[in-house]
Amino acid sequence: MTRMHASILVVDDEPMNRDVLSRRLEREGYVVAVAESGSKALEKMSVERFDLVLLDIMMPGMDGHEVLATMKADSTLKDTPVIMVTAIADKNTAVKCLQAGASDYLVKPFNMGLAKSRIHRCLAASAQAIELNINSGASRQVHILVVDDELSNREILEDRIKKIGYTVTCAENGVEALKLLLDQRYDLVLLDIMMPEMDGAGLLQQMKMDQKLKHVPVIMISAIDDFKTIFEYLDKGATDYISKPFNSVELYSRLQSCLQATNLI
Repeated sequence: MTRMHASILVVDDEPMNRDVLSRRLEREGYVVAVAESGSKALEKMSVERFDLVLLDIMMPGMDGHEVLATMKADSTLKDTPVIMVTAIADKNTAVKCLQAGASDYLVKPFNMGLAKSRIHRCLAASAQAIELNINSGASRQVHILVVDDELSNREILEDRIKKIGYTVTCAENGVEALKLLLDQRYDLVLLDIMMPEMDGAGLLQQMKMDQKLKHVPVIMISAIDDFKTIFEYLDKGATDYISKPFNSVELYSRLQSCLQATNLI
């Protein structure tokens, strides 16, 4: 499957939302279909295979949760990646979607750059799963660098990541992290924004200027609940973000998505 010719089904009961999103995706080179309800979406999926579904949660009749549950119970649809779209900026809603089998989620109104990044990753991960038959296992041990000035945060993240099965190294600021990155290979960096000596912005900038480090995916971690700030980091080269206090399900989903897209798992 070639990403730029992937087919996407946009499911939303609002005509303007469907129109705007489908036009933007078509400009990116995707083949786009639309459905105005959950039942119509399932009808289309019964006759046409889609590489990705962008599924609004709040719809009359059959809502997004019901559509997702129906897809996961259908052997022909269960492996189709789904990105849930919601106007509810609530972590519990996001976690519920991920636990139900969604690949990712977006909060409306969303930044198109972030949407494109998550769509790209979901499609890349799906293609990688098909190519490797998803259960072939990692070709090597994944090594993640956690950068946070708070000891408790580092300990919690280290514990969660080790339970997933990855190797973890921790750094308490950007200066220490940069030395580690230049000395050893890491597959992904979890990077706090607010730190002394060198903060997350400083380290991200240093990484993007270095030929050896600029392609290492970086997930920002921040207690700043400000989408403008988050989008600034995405524009500067961050791969994604997780807000504090983070949820272990969301953490796992973000890690898997980034690593699958870079063919590491």
